[in-house]
Amino acid sequence: MKIPLKANNSIDKLVTLFSRKFGAHSEEITQIDTYFTSPIHNFMKSDEALRLRQILTKSGEEKIEITYKGPKQGKTMKIREEITIEASNIINAKRILQNLGFQIFTKIEKKRMNWSQDNIIISFDRVQGLGPFLEIETMTTSKHSEEITKRKEKIIQIVKEIIPNWSGEDERKSYLELLIEKQLNTKGT
Repeated sequence: MKIPLKANNSIDKLVTLFSRKFGAHSEEITQIDTYFTSPIHNFMKSDEALRLRQILTKSGEEKIEITYKGPKQGKTMKIREEITIEASNIINAKRILQNLGFQIFTKIEKKRMNWSQDNIIISFDRVQGLGPFLEIETMTTSKHSEEITKRKEKIIQIVKEIIPNWSGEDERKSYLELLIEKQLNTKGT
């Protein structure tokens, strides 16, 4: 679940609130996501994505991930298959993808802090060009609707703890979709 936050909220107040409710947060990280187009089919039409993520910590550590994201499922929240593998070198990972015909589409950079509770990750994101977001996610290999429903209910409970006057709305679009939409709206005005 992804919820846009008001840009005028103090980052320090949000971090204090989240830390009070969920304990210590992870070190703030920078995620640089490079999205690719496919030579095989149109990811925009199929609602899929191929992402190369570079994760940088303030202490100088780096992690590289390649993620395939399947089409969104369901009407509420954003449920989708994600398959991630690690790579050891960002330059070589890009070269492999480009040599196979995948082309860089766009990049998205964000700062992220994570908290964890009961196998649920609570993230405070500051996305370049989009602003601050609360993102709450859980991973499951279960395809049973009962397990998925329990996890949805837990996520909703956490959101209500953080944002007591929450309207029940969440953002189903990915940061990529939101950024494309914003760029199109900017060009159209």
